[in-house]
Amino acid sequence: MSVQFLFEVQSVSPGAQDDEKIVLVSTELLYKSSGETIFTGIIPVRVTEHGVFVSISAVSSAFTSKYLRTETLFRLKRYIKRMKDYLDLDEME
Repeated sequence: MSVQFLFEVQSVSPGAQDDEKIVLVSTELLYKSSGETIFTGIIPVRVTEHGVFVSISAVSSAFTSKYLRTETLFRLKRYIKRMKDYLDLDEME
């Protein structure tokens, strides 16, 4: 199964703790061969000084395939870890 993962940060808001951010990530999965969309949606990710925590419940409810759940969790965590230093809170209007 050859799948392409597309991620884009939609918003960054403060979390429940002082050092916590909630990042909403627009996620799209496509089959590489046909271009058919497997999944499109928003997955929340919690970022703290201790690590990056993808919402397991959001990913589990989106996919029945164990491969897609595991791969999405891994790739989304890696994507946010690389962007961690650049995630500024959205300005409130």
